Amino acid sequence: MRTDMEFMNRVFHAALRRDLERAIGSLGVSGHPTPAQRAALAEHVALVLDLLHRHHTGEDTGLWPMVRRRAPDLGAQLDMMEAEHASVASAIVSTRSAARQYSTTGDASAARRLREALVGLGGVLLPHLHHEETEVMPRVM
Repeated sequence: MRTDMEFMNRVFHAALRRDLERAIGSLGVSGHPTPAQRAALAEHVALVLDLLHRHHTGEDTGLWPMVRRRAPDLGAQLDMMEAEHASVASAIVSTRSAARQYSTTGDASAARRLREALVGLGGVLLPHLHHEETEVMPRVM
């Protein structure tokens, strides 16, 4: 039976997947967003990135050290989680930069760069979420 912590982790992961998909989709819509629309999307992307960063920081500083003490046999999986977190962190930096640029310019290339950054983030984040949900969290909880 799943624990509340595992359930909440899956809820958060589902929200990340949903918001990533929606942000990417909104950038694929033709037309010319207003400055307010660009700012709103960039602010939302920044919020999602902040939440993701805090989530991973909490795992890296709180959960993973505790698991290492209680279940040393999970060391290789936790090493993988930390390596994946580093890859996601790098993608967060580039996505944050692209979102800032998008918010300040109506240039179509800024929208394309943000879309590419979000797709790149998804490329490292989505496999990580799956790995965490299927191989690590069931053994942690």
